[in-house]
Amino acid sequence: MKQIKPPFLLLVLCLFPVSLMAADFKEGVEYTTYNKPLPVNTGDKIEVREIFWYGCPHCFNLEAPLNKWRQEGIPDNAEFLRMPGIFRDNWIPHARAYYAFEALGQTEKLHHAMMNEMHVKKKRLMTKDQIADFIATQGVDRKEFLDAYNSFSVDSLSRQAGIMTKRYNITGVPTIIVDGRYLVSTSHTGKGKLFKVVNYLVEKAAALRKQEETK
Repeated sequence: MKQIKPPFLLLVLCLFPVSLMAADFKEGVEYTTYNKPLPVNTGDKIEVREIFWYGCPHCFNLEAPLNKWRQEGIPDNAEFLRMPGIFRDNWIPHARAYYAFEALGQTEKLHHAMMNEMHVKKKRLMTKDQIADFIATQGVDRKEFLDAYNSFSVDSLSRQAGIMTKRYNITGVPTIIVDGRYLVSTSHTGKGKLFKVVNYLVEKAAALRKQEETK
């Protein structure tokens, strides 16, 4: 029997998973592609942007697998960002709250606390004052939070989030945008396969960037 030489065998082993992934994940089924890439904010890294809403139970249910992926599965060449979606005016206070958390430098702590308060404790946090009262229970000065919430920078970021929600042409949340090129959501994939598709799209986006650099 003819033996396969090691270099060829290694090549087969390297190519097989990529071919399998490409066969498994199809455009128009697990993800969609934008005709023209949208701007990204991560430089050389491939941007993975989650669009969410604090009032969305599906966004809350995605938190655990998302955090696991961020800790264990995110590719080295990718960077994760969040963006609050704004479909209606009553989503604006939540968008401003998120950007206020960022301005205070306490994004992760306050983001998860607010998700938990709304979906585990079933508390209604829909207005600026309701949110400020809750944030004050988390060791943050209420006035300091409101100063950030009402700031020009938070207002600008929230307006931009509203614009980008429309430009991404999404129909619901949570949605994940990979490198401004691909849209994927649990409605496409279910939670079990979502981050496998995301990692596949990160690889695909990185390959496209290299092609574009050589042109």
